[in-house]
Amino acid sequence: MEMICPNDFYWLQKNNLLNKMKEYFLKSTCKPLQYPKTLVQNCQGLFFQNKKVKTLLFSTDMAIIENIEADAVLAVYPFSPSERIMKSIISFSNKPVICGVGGGLTKGKKSLDMAMAAEQMGAAAVIVNQPFLNKDIETIKRNISIPVISSVSTAEFSFQNRINSGVDIFHITGGQNTNQIIQKIKHISPLFPIIATSGKTRESVKSSVQSGVNAIVLTPPTNGELFKSIMNQYRNGK
Repeated sequence: MEMICPNDFYWLQKNNLLNKMKEYFLKSTCKPLQYPKTLVQNCQGLFFQNKKVKTLLFSTDMAIIENIEADAVLAVYPFSPSERIMKSIISFSNKPVICGVGGGLTKGKKSLDMAMAAEQMGAAAVIVNQPFLNKDIETIKRNISIPVISSVSTAEFSFQNRINSGVDIFHITGGQNTNQIIQKIKHISPLFPIIATSGKTRESVKSSVQSGVNAIVLTPPTNGELFKSIMNQYRNGK
């Protein structure tokens, strides 16, 4: 099916108001999806597999991965980790891939097995969610050499204990509280590496960058959102 680039793209905000986001993710030339690169230039970046990374794409969709110029891929999803998914995304992406290996549902030996498999398949790092146990992080750190990242979504969290367990990077997913969480980490350990999910507006990206994170996680439009805009044009005879 031919891809037709929408004239405008809109995000449905939490307040149910449509916010026009022209040129945020879509270029007018119908080339691959874009992010606001000028807003992330001030990020220090992090090195994964000898590549400097300032932007990570939060997606497991190969069509989205193929058509956006992010520096790396954050491959996490709300299911148990899968070696098949890891292998497919790592071999397909041609860029560093960070693989989710555990959280509230998956832990212990299963997560260790997934972390070791991810490293063997060429993952740049592994990531665990907030409920993951520190003792399991310690076990993973003893068995792999790639970085371990910990997602955190609340300021009411024992960051120092997480650091002591061997975590290399924090990933902050605190919504409107993201900057508050970032500042708390910086108070505990000023130079500790941080990436943050930035939201879907220029303002939220800018705010996260100004808070001093090393890299930004971009949440792209889904295929459904993109097609909705395209099909609306078709229905209007455009």
